[in-house]
Amino acid sequence: MPSRWVFLFASLSALALAACSSGSAPPGTAASSAAMQAVASATNADAQAEKGLKLYEQMRASGSLDIAAQIGAEIVAKYPDSKAAGKIRETLDEVEVKAKAEGEARRLAHLWAYTVTSVKGGTQYAASIENAPPLSPPGLSGKDAKHVHLILRQHPEWGQTVYLILDNEKFNCKSGCKTLPVGFDGESARPWKATIPPTGEPALFIDDDKAFIARVLKTKKVAIDVVLAGEGKKTLVFETGGLDLSHLPNTTKKKTP
Repeated sequence: MPSRWVFLFASLSALALAACSSGSAPPGTAASSAAMQAVASATNADAQAEKGLKLYEQMRASGSLDIAAQIGAEIVAKYPDSKAAGKIRETLDEVEVKAKAEGEARRLAHLWAYTVTSVKGGTQYAASIENAPPLSPPGLSGKDAKHVHLILRQHPEWGQTVYLILDNEKFNCKSGCKTLPVGFDGESARPWKATIPPTGEPALFIDDDKAFIARVLKTKKVAIDVVLAGEGKKTLVFETGGLDLSHLPNTTKKKTP
């Protein structure tokens, strides 16, 4: 072989070896590696989405709809093109609506406070809810705070009563408190007969307690117009929709308080 061809062959071989030793990959290797990573990532995403779907269905079945709604929304947002996301979309709207309704029901239920007290002659049961928004300015608390509570009470001696009671305030009955304008769920207010107790307590009793409670059980909000000694005319709003009458087990007739 002529010497010039030997030299050229050696040079080409050296270049080829240098290219290999430098770590440069063949033209298709980088693209192939990226494709493999994408497949692995997609496989992992599908696996995570499937896990989310399984947990979503478990929460649905157990009745934990608020948690199910959160999980479902997260899976749909994070893995929108997965089969699991498609499966979740079939029921997610319904789950979110029911979860919202259940959350609102819990909120309303927590607005009521119930007490059971031993008194002369037996046991007193009472349910109490505060008006919202409160009368007190923001930040006012302690002895100067002004609260209005709607009370449903069952007493062994006085019977069943419904009344409004004030903290650090009195009703102004100079123009009469024989009736209270009461509206249910946005209806126009209608007069309900009311009584100021002879003891002079800061309370107003609604005379027809049985009818009032029956309306409350079908109502989400009750608005009652009153005149307060230090505040003037006020509309007191009570979110009564969460009342649980099982805490008032005695059916009693109203007696004079």
